[in-house]
Order: sequence, then structure tokens, then C-alpha cells
Amino acid sequence: MHALLYRLGRLTFRRHWVLAAIWLAVLVAVLVLRAVLGGQYVTDYTIPGSESSQAADVLTRDFPQQSGTAGQIVFHAHSGTVADQQSAVNTAVANVGKLPHVVRATSPFATANSPQVSRDGTIAYAPMAFDVVPASLDTGYLHQLDDAVAPARHAGLQVEYGGGAGQVGQQTNDARSELIGLTCALLLLLLMFGALAAAAIPLLSAVFSVGAGLSLVGLIAAVSTVPSAAPTVATLLGLGVAIDYGLFLVARHREQLDTGTDLATSAGRTVATSGSAIVVAGGTVVIAILGLFVSGVPFVSSLGVASAIVVAVTVLAALTLIPALLGIAGKRVRARRARGSTAPVTEPDHESGVFGRWGRFVSSRPWPWAVLGVVVLLVLAIPLSALRLGQLDAGSNPTSDSSRRAYDLMSTGFGPGSNGPLAVVVQLHPGDQSKLSGLQSDLAKTADVASVSAPTTNSAGTTAVLTVIAKSAPQDAATTDLVDRIRTDVLPASKLSASLTGTTPGYVDFTERVSQRLPWLIGVVVLLAFVLLTIAFRSLAIAVKAAVLNILSVGASYGVIVAVFGWQWGSGLLGIDESLPVPAFVPMLMFAIVFGLSMDYEVFLLSRIREAYLATGDARRSVAAGIGGTARVISTAAAIMVVVFLSFVLDPDPTIKMLAVGMAAAVLVDATVVRILLVPAVMALLGDRAWWLPRGLDRIVPHLDLEGTETAGDTGAGRPPAVTPAGDRP
Repeated sequence: MHALLYRLGRLTFRRHWVLAAIWLAVLVAVLVLRAVLGGQYVTDYTIPGSESSQAADVLTRDFPQQSGTAGQIVFHAHSGTVADQQSAVNTAVANVGKLPHVVRATSPFATANSPQVSRDGTIAYAPMAFDVVPASLDTGYLHQLDDAVAPARHAGLQVEYGGGAGQVGQQTNDARSELIGLTCALLLLLLMFGALAAAAIPLLSAVFSVGAGLSLVGLIAAVSTVPSAAPTVATLLGLGVAIDYGLFLVARHREQLDTGTDLATSAGRTVATSGSAIVVAGGTVVIAILGLFVSGVPFVSSLGVASAIVVAVTVLAALTLIPALLGIAGKRVRARRARGSTAPVTEPDHESGVFGRWGRFVSSRPWPWAVLGVVVLLVLAIPLSALRLGQLDAGSNPTSDSSRRAYDLMSTGFGPGSNGPLAVVVQLHPGDQSKLSGLQSDLAKTADVASVSAPTTNSAGTTAVLTVIAKSAPQDAATTDLVDRIRTDVLPASKLSASLTGTTPGYVDFTERVSQRLPWLIGVVVLLAFVLLTIAFRSLAIAVKAAVLNILSVGASYGVIVAVFGWQWGSGLLGIDESLPVPAFVPMLMFAIVFGLSMDYEVFLLSRIREAYLATGDARRSVAAGIGGTARVISTAAAIMVVVFLSFVLDPDPTIKMLAVGMAAAVLVDATVVRILLVPAVMALLGDRAWWLPRGLDRIVPHLDLEGTETAGDTGAGRPPAVTPAGDRP
């Protein structure tokens, strides 16, 4: 791999304008294809085979009038009552019922003493349902919905969209977060490199690769269901890794230029050395994210595919586009003062630098520092004991959203449970009709039930539906307990073929499935990463150390999420004014992403330590040299990733805020406590044993030779000479 990447680096450097033109053409092509053929992003939490899914299928087949995704059109009279404008409301609801994809829309005044009108008469709602996932309907459809309810608004009523109706036309726009993240990244890169050309290269690579990757995800959305959160998650991850990879390559290239290496040879060596580490690191990220397929949940798997595609494109850009950009930049990639310097060329002494001295200091007293690092991670993980998995309802949305205003109106007029009605679906057999009233009575007597509707039966008399309203909000733990109680106690006692469905029961099923599969995901990802690191570094101890430390850092990031969003430590600064449960897929997605990202720094740091160890044979000196040669770059890369992630807290979706805070915390902890404290301490404790591989495995494990230190050859023949910076040599 080393020789192949060396030739690739030299080729792309020399043919830089051709490669740049190819990348530009590819980007334009996929953007155009995305605009013409791309699909809509649709969030669907359905779990195939779950009780809620099967009950929904029964309604679709036998009682289509009661099927579909439920929503509400909520009317509020600021003065007088909604009944004063009954004619306008009826007209608005009738108009909504005529829209495409609307299965039903029922006026709150369809019956006398309607339960759809609040006691004071100031709030009313019209239940409705869609035959598609409402999030798949674009802003054009939202305009149609606005036109349909216009008579009610013209009559002076406030009209809001709740439930599924509140999801119509809600397309994610992260342009502000991306702009802030890229601007902060540019400033940090300028601070590190002191040259605009060097700072711009990682950003250009990020824009090209993330843009192309997201376009491919958009094309996949045309033939498959891709969640609406997928482009945001993929962008958040893609920008971070793309800038990181560009930073590592540019830093290595500049270091080699400063030691007198010519431009083309330096580009080849950069791709051969740091590029090899990028292949391993990027491969680990992709493998970890694709491990989300273990969940068996289409929603989670789709998030993994979208993110993996973007990361794979960033790796390809790192190996081809960045050396081409290095060729275009030429000597301008160096700092201005270095370009015109006539001082003798000297190689960097990494062991004598600040970070190198720190590495020696930690490795000379490894036990106290190892204990301190582990204690810090365990303390950060303490809130994890209070983790509550659940769903987020519209009550956590910003008040600027119609869905949040509708939620508040429904809570005021009909109680919080009205925002997440539970549908009991009964498949009737001869003699079952008489049991329906008993089921209704039992449901009404169940703790935490606010009300139960009378059974509604289809024309064939084969299916009945009862609507249950909980006393608590959909995201409350009490509502989840109620769903479980109805399923395990009430429905079996009725002796009827009954099941529970609806948005809230569906999310309960989703949470249960994801929670069951999370340990499997952890096991698979850790095992795959263990195998990859064993191959990369030919060491069992290194693989075990990386797995343990990464699990500890992920646990610490989980703790930060619970502290911020569950315990509300600073959540007000993020626009969150209540304690929130953590959506079940967040820990699963975070584990896959964070575990993969942490491997980036693991590979880059340990490849330098191994390079120094092979040159010196001194375990402690190699730790100092490795940290001295990478700490500044890793610190800058981590700082960039943290600011990119934190820029996404501006996203109105609380789930994205959780991911942004959790991933930023994970990277910060990994780049400080783990890389600067625990890794040198543990490596010093392991000593020469860190690089031990059983003889039997040694014969079958392939040689990747990340840094090219175990092979040497003739540069003219295509294989670069071994690269060992002077500061890493004895």
C-alpha cells in the first residue's frame, strides 16, 4: 500500500490541474443530477414486524379511513370562541380534505358536544391523516395547506399544524452552521500554518468531498428512504474528518519541505505515509458507521449509509484532490518567512519540543497519570447512570415552529396526552362486538389514561378502533409505561385480538429495538476495529488499549449529553428549557461515529510512535517523539472538529443539538485526556510489550507498513525510501 500511495501522490501532484478539473467536473455533475433526479428525505421510525407496524398494516388493509399518519389542524380564537367562526372552520377543513394525500379530515363541529372543542370553546382541532409520511411533502404542499385553511385565518382565527401536519415542508437548512464552522476552521488553520494557501487546502477538499458525498446521498433518497436528519449528520461528520485529513496531509508535506525535500517527492511521501494512516483511519470510521446495520432498524441503517458515503468520498479526496491542490499551491504552501529563508535546512527535533518533553514527563511517571486519566473519564461518565431513552415530541421544538405552537394549544385545551393519541386496533371475530364496551371500560380505568373514545367499526364489521388519550405528554416516561401496561395487562385480559399503534407506540417499539441491539453494535464495532488495528500496527496490546480507551471516552461523552440535556446543565444556552430524554438512536449513532473518529487520532499518533520505535528501539523515547511530532497537529485538528460540531447546536432540532454537543465533547476528551495523558502513560507501562504479536499471528497478519519504515526501495522504481524525521531518530 505504501508504494502504491507514493506513486499516486506523485502522479496527482504532477497532474494537479487535470485532477482538479476532474474533481470540479464530478462535483458539478453530481450536483446537477441531485437537482434533477434526487429524492426527498423522509423520517420513518417504523420497525418492520413490530406490534405497532402490524397494527398499522391491519388498518391500511381493513379500515383505510382510520389509517395513515395522524395530524391535527388546530384553531384558536383570541377573542370569543371558535364556534363563532364555525362556517369558516368547516370550509377550511373541507378544503384540507380535498388535498392530495389526505385520507381524512374531520371538522370539530361534525357532531354535537364534540370532544374536539375545548371546554372554554377557544381551542378546537380537526383530526386528519395522510397516506404518506408527511415529512416527504415539500414546501409546495405546505403552501397548498396554507391556502386550504385561509378561510379560517381570514376569519381571525389562529391556525397551526400539529402531529403529522406539522412535519409538512420542514426541510433542514444547515447553511448557517456550515458557514460558521468553516470560518472558524479557516481561522484555526491560518493560526497554525501562517499561510493562506496551506489553510485553504483542507477547506477546499472538505467543500468538494462533502458536496459530492451529499449529492450521492440525495440520489439514493430517490430510490430509498433516507431520514431527514441524514444530510445534517453526514455534513457534521464529513466536514470534521475532511478538514482533519487535509490538515494532517498539509502538515506532513510542510514538515518535509522544511527539511529540504523537493515538492514532488514530498507530495509522494506525504500520501504514502499520512495517506496510509488516512486509509486505515477512514476505513475504521466507515466500518464503525456501517456497523449500524446491526441495529436491524431501517432508520438507523440509512443514517449509517449516508454518513459512510460522505466519509468514503472525503478519504478519496484526501488521497487525490489534496496532493493536486498541493501541486497548484507549490511553494506557497509554506509560511512566507520560510519561503525566502536562506538558513541551513534543519530537521525538527520532536523530542525536545514542548509536547515531546511532556511525553517524556508522563512516560517517566506513568501510573499516576494513567489513574488520573481514567478517573476523569469515569467522573464524566457518572451522569450516564441517569440516562433515559425515549422520544422527543413537538414540545421540544422551537416556538417559531407551527408544530410547537399547535402542541402548546393542544396541551392547553385538551391536555398534553392529546398530542400523541394511542390507537387500539381490534380484529373482530364472531361474538367479539359485545366485548368492545368492556375493553373501553377497562382502558378508561387504567392509570394515567385521560379518556377513551367509543369504538369505531369498519363497514364489514371486522375491525374496530379505540383512541386512548394519556394524561402525560408523548415524551414522558409515564406515557411509555402506559403503553407497556396496556400491551401487557389490559389488552390480553380483554380476550380480543387487539394491538396498539400510533406515533407514540411506534416510537416505543423503536426505542426497545434499538436498545436491544446497542450491545450487539458495540461488540461488532469493537471487534472490527480490533482486527483492523491489529493488522495496522501488528500488535494485540495496541488494539486492546485502543478499544478500552475509546469505550471510556464514548462513555464520558454520553455522560455529557445526559448532564446537559437531562440534568439541564447549561441547556438553556442551547434554547432547551426542559429536561429531555435521549432518542434511542443517538447513543447508537454516537458510538459508531465517535469510536471511528477516535481511531483517526489513534492511528496518526501511534503510527508516529511506531515509526520512532522502529528507528530507536526505545519505547519511552518513541512515545516522546510520537507525541512531539503529532500533538500540535492533533490539537489543531481536534479544535477544528470541536468548533465544526458545536456550530451545529444552532440547528433547531434538539436531536442534532445532542449529537453536536456529544461529539464535540468526545473529540475534546479524546484529544486531551486520552491522547495527551492516557496514551503516553499506557504506552510507557506496556514498554516493548506494546508491539508484541504472537508468532502464529505474525505469519498470517499482512504488513500494511503505515509509515514506510519497514520497507525501503528506490524512489525511481516507485517505492519511496523510509521516512524517519531527524527528531525521531537516535
